[in-house]
Amino acid sequence: MIELTKDNYLYEFKQGETWSVNIDPPKNKVRTYYEETISAVEYLYSIKTGRFQVLYSGGLDSQYICEILLRLGMDFEPVLIQLKNPNGSVYNMHELKYAFDFCESKKLNPTIYDLDYDNFVKTGKINDVAESASCSAIEMPATLYVASQLDGFTLIGNDPPYVRLEKNGWMFEQLEVIYSLTRFYNNFNLNGCPYLLYYTPEMLLSFLLDPRIQQLCSGMLPGKTGSNSSKSLVFNNKSDFNMPVYDFVKKDRIKYTGYEQILENTEIINHPNFLMFNEYKKKWNSEYLEPYVDVVKRLSINQ
Repeated sequence: MIELTKDNYLYEFKQGETWSVNIDPPKNKVRTYYEETISAVEYLYSIKTGRFQVLYSGGLDSQYICEILLRLGMDFEPVLIQLKNPNGSVYNMHELKYAFDFCESKKLNPTIYDLDYDNFVKTGKINDVAESASCSAIEMPATLYVASQLDGFTLIGNDPPYVRLEKNGWMFEQLEVIYSLTRFYNNFNLNGCPYLLYYTPEMLLSFLLDPRIQQLCSGMLPGKTGSNSSKSLVFNNKSDFNMPVYDFVKKDRIKYTGYEQILENTEIINHPNFLMFNEYKKKWNSEYLEPYVDVVKRLSINQ
């Protein structure tokens, strides 16, 4: 099985209140995040079995992966998951429309995976997946389930490294829920990389050292409280992808989960299987925070 992060540099240990993570520093001098992503994808392409299948939500993270694969001329298949509701419409179309638009603009022929979401909840499949991965996020089981049904080498973008502003300064954040991805892939020996945007230690450090992130964490961008609105600028650095930037003020290209309609406008959220996630959050919802300056210093030991 392919390592879910290169040389197992990033891994969790323990769970619940004692949950934490280990992060080994990169051994090589880091370049831009774009250049390190290229290296990581080329490495994965050289050792994969099966065709790359990108689970494309419509968000910027999965768009970035598709841009990288197109730049490298690699054969891949975008997989778009439509969360269908009982009347046949799609719960997540407000986010998925960006994936359809991108595929059309790049002349890509995506695979559409239709998932009857209400049935997924009522039959308890959502709970089977969540419990098998110790997952507390309602947004993840459907993606994990579909990944388990595919026959290629699946790529999931997750999120790139994230920093946020706290009372005592800028902090590097790791959430236990994200590790449900690697738990699920490990438990079921799935073929793929569920943590692509973190795959190598060089990728992690290069993101944190990007000029935009350094500006952010130096207090030079007042009003910003997290790095989500900056990540496209990191993606664009040296790549010239010209990816859009989330604008939370103008509400332009908002960061969606795809589950907004489900959480706001449906009865399925009152189903007992859905409500079980309140219990899961009590067990599997920890976070690890480390001051930005400390984690950069620690990971830069070989730079």
